Amino acid sequence: MIAAIMCGGKGSRIKNSIDVEKPLLKLKGKTMLEIVLYSLAKSHEFDKIIGVTSSNTPKTHAFVNCYLSLLMTDLIQTEGRSYSKDLSLVLNTLKPATIFVVPADLPLLSTRVVQKVLSRYCAVSPCVSIVSDYKFVVNLGIKPSLVLNINSKEYCHTGISIIDSSKVMGFATLKEYYIIMNEKEIAVNVNTKEELEIAERLLG
Repeated sequence: MIAAIMCGGKGSRIKNSIDVEKPLLKLKGKTMLEIVLYSLAKSHEFDKIIGVTSSNTPKTHAFVNCYLSLLMTDLIQTEGRSYSKDLSLVLNTLKPATIFVVPADLPLLSTRVVQKVLSRYCAVSPCVSIVSDYKFVVNLGIKPSLVLNINSKEYCHTGISIIDSSKVMGFATLKEYYIIMNEKEIAVNVNTKEELEIAERLLG
């Protein structure tokens, strides 16, 4: 299995509040990207970890480049036009493989939760996505960017998906199968300065 850390977005909702690229925001002395990277590496579940950067994040690209000889990391650079197009490029580049897709802005991510996600994973669909109850996420103070309605109940996409890239054809959308997990480590997605403060508080 290959892990792909998505860290090439524009960070438009937080850009005016910070002076660094979003993946390089620090919490307790570590960048969000480092927290995610080490949580994946320490799980010992992945053959390789890919940092997916773009022209939007040149400093992040340079940062990941420092890890190329460490932690089995590699780099893919996209055009950074949109998350979906960046992800499609990754999936079409890494064929055939099972790809664990995770955003760089999950600063509470832990090895325990990475392993828990994988323990719940079953290849019942080419695309398995992890979601959390809407109320659980909102009660943490997070404003969800993507809300789904599943069986008349609202859920929030965590940004984590496990995808069989051999089933990907160009930019065609895959049907998703959902796993529900209410864990703050994957529910706290940092898109605003307020959410960064929430993450810092929850880190203790």
